[in-house]
Amino acid sequence: MKRRRKQKRLSLAALLCFAVFTAFAVSFTMVSTAEAGTQESCRYKYYTSVQIEPGSSLWDIAQEYASREYEDLNDYIQEVRRINHLDEDTIYAGSYLCVPYYSSEYK
Repeated sequence: MKRRRKQKRLSLAALLCFAVFTAFAVSFTMVSTAEAGTQESCRYKYYTSVQIEPGSSLWDIAQEYASREYEDLNDYIQEVRRINHLDEDTIYAGSYLCVPYYSSEYK
């Protein structure tokens, strides 16, 4: 009889430990999912105007403003050309271009 009670207590303790562990695992997963939309992962697209300096190229601008959202610098350059209605890569010192950039800061 005492042995049976001891086994029930051990079974109950094991079940309680399992329940606590499961609850912890579920809450940890929920926290990880909730953090998926935090400021670090949420980036916003903005546009700014830049004046072309003598000797600058679209490649130079892409190196300064392109970020991980673009597959490569050529993708960024193509977007800048599209936004500014440029048929070719030629840009002129003193003129202005509208260029996109991304930031985790919501403005």
